[in-house]
Amino acid sequence: MNILISYAIAAERVEVHFSGCQISYCETGIGKVNAALAVYSAVLEQRPDCILNMGTAGSVTHPVGTIVSCGRFLDRDMEQLKDFGVPYQHDFVDQLVQKPLFQGLDLAHVCNTGDSFVTEIIDQADVVDMENFAVAEVCSRAGIPLLSVKYITDCIGENSIAHWEEELHDANVGLQSFFDRWSGEWDKHTSR
Repeated sequence: MNILISYAIAAERVEVHFSGCQISYCETGIGKVNAALAVYSAVLEQRPDCILNMGTAGSVTHPVGTIVSCGRFLDRDMEQLKDFGVPYQHDFVDQLVQKPLFQGLDLAHVCNTGDSFVTEIIDQADVVDMENFAVAEVCSRAGIPLLSVKYITDCIGENSIAHWEEELHDANVGLQSFFDRWSGEWDKHTSR
């Protein structure tokens, strides 16, 4: 399987190894426009079978230090235009469960994306970020499933920007540990 790993900033990137998989990386930069352009270019060049996003996020429902896997994506900016038929949601859960690599992960969490750093509580989100809906839009148009793995760095409504900056190192360590465990489980699965 050819997997494209996307992440917004260098501090969020960790090394990922899955037996039998080709891995490539794409640093998107912050925000939906940057993410869409970077991932679109990488999709044209790499032709991935799936995209795996890694990074940081805020949350209302999950404590700092939690890792949350998201297979559903919502654009809080575009949601206001839903009455005009503007797409504002993407759901990749059904596609992801068909791939053995993603079996056993809780994929149903929702990532709510917008072009602002959220500091007040919002509805319809397990996690909030600033890039993933744009990546989901590219994936939807290209027919490629997307999974996002987020380390919770801040609790929405509690000095989120400062908490995010303070948690970046711990996020990198936590994400690396998560991917190391996951790849170890995958290696056991593929060696059977």
